[in-house]
Amino acid sequence: MKIFGTEIGKDEILKRVGDIDQLGGIRYYEFIDGVRRGVRAIDIKSPCGLDMTILPDRGMDISNLSYKSIPISWKSVTRETSPVYYESRGIEWLRTFYGGLITTCGLTNIGIPCVDNGEELGLHGRIANISAENVLANGRWENDSYIMWVQGKVREARVFGHKLQLERKITTWMDIPRIVVEDTVENIGYERSPFMILYHVNIGYPVIDNGARLLEGEAKVISRDNEAKDGEEDFDKFHEPLEGYKEKVYFHDIKADEDGNSNIAIVNEDFDVGQGIGIWLKFNKDKLPFLIQWKQMGMGEYVCGIEPGNSLTCGRKVERKHGRLKFIEPGEKVNFRLEFNILKSNKDVDEFKDRFCK
Repeated sequence: MKIFGTEIGKDEILKRVGDIDQLGGIRYYEFIDGVRRGVRAIDIKSPCGLDMTILPDRGMDISNLSYKSIPISWKSVTRETSPVYYESRGIEWLRTFYGGLITTCGLTNIGIPCVDNGEELGLHGRIANISAENVLANGRWENDSYIMWVQGKVREARVFGHKLQLERKITTWMDIPRIVVEDTVENIGYERSPFMILYHVNIGYPVIDNGARLLEGEAKVISRDNEAKDGEEDFDKFHEPLEGYKEKVYFHDIKADEDGNSNIAIVNEDFDVGQGIGIWLKFNKDKLPFLIQWKQMGMGEYVCGIEPGNSLTCGRKVERKHGRLKFIEPGEKVNFRLEFNILKSNKDVDEFKDRFCK
């Protein structure tokens, strides 16, 4: 593998280090103070520059992501709050929404709170506030490349209710700034269940800054409401934080590439005196047909969400009414795959444009 600018094989690396952790590796620990107290965390550090934190007690989601100490993900004022503070009603989910690279939403409701068939449903569901079990963090050599991964299972279930399980594996490499998230959702009950899932991906400063842009393959873009229509011609452009900014939400239908994936990126070509930086998200179009863009340019809440989902974020009652609501049968399994690649410079940005933005 190529690290520190040099191509070097497994044998030569092992001659030079006592333990692979000298170059990068996995650290499993627990927060001990404040609202994060008791939350398990797993850090993965890579010599290619990729650092991330996975939270088993928050649905196996990814909180911090950075590349060569450059923050990629947005972090909210709540911090990585323990799930003991979770409140399910209305929009109280926001009290434990720390942002991060991924906050998973679902599994039986995403979007606006509502009452559906007599069941009261809060914003974005419960899965991100449930602790995982069977958690494993490990690494292995594969030829001359070192692979690291974390996996675990998260169960969202209720007696006399829906019973769903999310099994997640997050993989990265020591020599490639890439993250692959592989999920399997299974109905472990005996009744058909509504099934809604959204990957709330949150990109922040300095990737988001004045002059940054959203890039994507061929797409149809629809404004959610009148607030979004005001300025919809600039949905893909970002500016400095503004006082009193009200969120704008856009629904994207991104055409799949030859491999069946939709592709979207957020880039800042002016970063580091024109060196550039960005992040590219790839996801399977057939399982995640929708991409919701959450554009929030407020002070302190300065973020763009790029959120693949199997439903829109109008709430389960509306999705059912319009015939878009998905279901999962007893014993059925549904697989998802997301891939994140760091666009390390404007050379990578240009290659993304040439490939997808024709």
